[in-house]
Amino acid sequence: MYPCEKTKNHPIQFNWYLSKKTSSKTELTGNTTFLIPFDDTLTLDLNLSSWGSTGGWVPNVYIINAKKACSSLKYFSGNAFKPFKEGFNIPTFKCPLPVGIYVTPGIDMKKFEDLNVPKVYFYGKYKAVYHYKNLKNEVVGCNVAEINLIRPWETPI
Repeated sequence: MYPCEKTKNHPIQFNWYLSKKTSSKTELTGNTTFLIPFDDTLTLDLNLSSWGSTGGWVPNVYIINAKKACSSLKYFSGNAFKPFKEGFNIPTFKCPLPVGIYVTPGIDMKKFEDLNVPKVYFYGKYKAVYHYKNLKNEVVGCNVAEINLIRPWETPI
């Protein structure tokens, strides 16, 4: 996980990292900074790319364009929103999420498995790019997550 544009100082910032605690436990650590409320005036644009057979990212494997970013994120997060909210000590479950800097010492990644998104994908390498935009269609936050889906008999890198 990493910011899309490290040189941009967006009003919504995700400084997230994965920390391997044991051979079977990985935690999400870092902080989330809201310099503006994370509310339903924002939109969420997600583009999932897959790694092509000849190299390079192939975009548009899965696309989400959602109005009402806060409510949409809660919906897509499903049962994983509660451990996220509690892990980052966000003071409310309701939208909007208030301005603030929210830090987590670590949230077990297994708690994020119960999302309201498709659960079946082909094995391979994927990249999800999340853009949050304001009413003027300006990017106010951006994050990237790269995911490797491996067969049960393969060894993680």
